[in-house]
Amino acid sequence: MKVEFTVDECHQMFEAVIASLKDLDLTAEDRYALTNWQTNDMKPGSVLMNYLAEKINGEVQGQHDRSEVSPIKKPDWA
Repeated sequence: MKVEFTVDECHQMFEAVIASLKDLDLTAEDRYALTNWQTNDMKPGSVLMNYLAEKINGEVQGQHDRSEVSPIKKPDWA
């Protein structure tokens, strides 16, 4: 089974996380840094957003691969 998020889906996840972070009690400097990062660096289609999408997809696939049950079973009497 293969699950793969598009760059747009990853951007929506990123936006949701940033919105949650902005709801926290942050300093004005931290809020500015988040906003600056969100608007300048992490635009849909940017190199950094494409890299983030690759990393997310790699991690999801890795978790799925590790969760599959091995066909090799150790006997319960051993």
